[in-house]
Amino acid sequence: KGSAEISPLVIKASSGTLFKSNILRCEQLDSALLDFQRHGYDVAVLDAEADCDIDAFSPTAPTIYVLGNETEGVSASIVNLADHRLSIPMQRGVESLNVAVTAALVAFMTS
Repeated sequence: KGSAEISPLVIKASSGTLFKSNILRCEQLDSALLDFQRHGYDVAVLDAEADCDIDAFSPTAPTIYVLGNETEGVSASIVNLADHRLSIPMQRGVESLNVAVTAALVAFMTS
């Protein structure tokens, strides 16, 4: 919901990494995540208020990372079903990051 369509511009902006990732679309994120959990996946949400820093997180199962928008974050229904709540440590009064920056950090920290 609210994400960019896959277009030549999106492919160019991703510098080709789009072809190295699985992109799944669904009508209802919560039901899709529950299906993944039933098949052994964990769900981790990025939440500025979470107690666990992403750099201290060691996944024990395949993990799906859910990022929210800069204004509202991840919805309460998704946070409630998540197995993990992770934060990115920030300094100098920074309160949140652009979702693209967050995605880049998640990709770097979890690779």
